[in-house]
Amino acid sequence: MKTPDWSELDAAYQAACRMLSGAPGAVHLLGIGGVGMAALAVQLHGCGYAVSGCDAQSNRITSRLRALGITALVGHSPEHLVGGFQFAVRSPAVRDSEPELLAAQAMGLPVFARGVVLPALLRQRESVAVAGSHGKTTTTAMLTHILRLCGRSVGFAIGGEVDAAGTVGAFSAQGPLVVEADESDGTLALYEAERAILTNVELDHVDYFRSAAELDACFERFVSRTRESVWFCADDEGAARAARGHARAHSFGFGGAADLRAHSVQESGLSISAAVARGGAELGRFALAVPGRTNLLNALGALGVAMELGAPFAEAAAALGSFSGVRRRFERIAEAKGRLVLSDYAHHPTEIRALLDQVRALGGRRVLAVYQPHRYSRTAALAAQFAPAFAGVDELVLAPVYGAFEQPVEGGTSADLFRHFEGSRQSVALAHSLLEAWELIRDKWREGDVLLVIGAGDVEKIAGWAADHLASQPV
Repeated sequence: MKTPDWSELDAAYQAACRMLSGAPGAVHLLGIGGVGMAALAVQLHGCGYAVSGCDAQSNRITSRLRALGITALVGHSPEHLVGGFQFAVRSPAVRDSEPELLAAQAMGLPVFARGVVLPALLRQRESVAVAGSHGKTTTTAMLTHILRLCGRSVGFAIGGEVDAAGTVGAFSAQGPLVVEADESDGTLALYEAERAILTNVELDHVDYFRSAAELDACFERFVSRTRESVWFCADDEGAARAARGHARAHSFGFGGAADLRAHSVQESGLSISAAVARGGAELGRFALAVPGRTNLLNALGALGVAMELGAPFAEAAAALGSFSGVRRRFERIAEAKGRLVLSDYAHHPTEIRALLDQVRALGGRRVLAVYQPHRYSRTAALAAQFAPAFAGVDELVLAPVYGAFEQPVEGGTSADLFRHFEGSRQSVALAHSLLEAWELIRDKWREGDVLLVIGAGDVEKIAGWAADHLASQPV
């Protein structure tokens, strides 16, 4: 396999490291309302930078940033760049043709990708980077939750909201900085974290990675640059393959060969528990208030690093018992009159299968789902895998693709995806808008049903509409 050329990313990374090594000044973030950008804004603000930013609209996250003293403007405009800025950071959602971005470039202002700046902040400090194709948001949140409840000072930057206030990050000058390390644009290869957790490796982000081999190379470079220890899921072939060359690699999983092993699993409703052994020693049990064996694996990775950082097993296990999840990860939106609305960020076939495994813990209830495919490239590349992933869904509605910043590609529309369900026994409908998707599923929704609102785009609006519908019904 030819090793990917990281030279362009490396050059940007080194420039960002040099910039951050100087005295902090003013910085401007284009697209500050996204979870990743907002989490970066919190870290820069804590480091002493005067942070401003803008986004197309206000949301919970921008409100939270303003409460922290960070300027979050609505709309994009070159006028935002008046004043002396050290550098700017752009979200990948900001188009190359955006006038504000073009103005920054014309001024000679250094403009960095978000994924270049975050690893530069980790370079010289105690840190943990959590990576993987799936589960990294939850695992990052779990580790942060454990360390906080065990009395450790900890900063964090998470790709999801950990509470209703829109919190995606917190700064701490002491203790580790725990971050979710994103692979989607290749910047995962830049990290030089002290410790790492690797949940799994599976082909995704086909708009950037041309092959599974290129994705593997990115994760392998991430592992090789980790300064101390790497904790990887032994049950995942891709993670095991990426981690095998590291001198201080530790494994977690269900298999007997795992260094940190979960066994004697018990599931009860929406909770799950397991006993944990390390080597030949039994450490005890822990329980989660979020269902699914996937969450047990996420928790094991978090436990491994937490104990390495000095958290006793008993205290870490107790902390996991109060972990309530991350927004849009099996999030309970509303429940009334026997109907339950769950919202989930799943947008890959593996994530959808894991979600439906969690739903089965609710018992033999009828399952309805609205799915909004995320990105045309992913939909086209993985189309054949989606239909079997939805096995167990009684009524499915496909909403139009949420393109993010992509243009349509051949084979990547919801109509193309719909054709892969032909011949199956599933009841699947195709909608041409979110409103139509809601109306179609609403007409099928009955007492006792679970309604899943699935996808990484703006499909969550439907969860809100469903909650409003329940609230409007007579008692």
